[in-house]
Amino acid sequence: MKMLTAHDLKTGAVVYWSGDGRWTPRIADAALLEDAAAAEALKAAEAAETVIVHPYLVPMDQPAAPIARERVRELIRARGPSTHPEFARP
Repeated sequence: MKMLTAHDLKTGAVVYWSGDGRWTPRIADAALLEDAAAAEALKAAEAAETVIVHPYLVPMDQPAAPIARERVRELIRARGPSTHPEFARP
């Protein structure tokens, strides 16, 4: 299983592919994709870099948690900077 993530081109916000043709800022709404579907979604995202930038796939464990070292990076991306609590996303 994989999750597709990127940054919104206009705002710079972290976004996740929801699987229904849109990007969402909520990691809980991210689609979990099988390998073949994930590869297709990544290709489509790379072609749509007028909406998002730097799309990439995150390997996921069951139940829907990033694997090992990706876990920390994706938690920081989802929650906001770790430098001060005031900077966290709501």
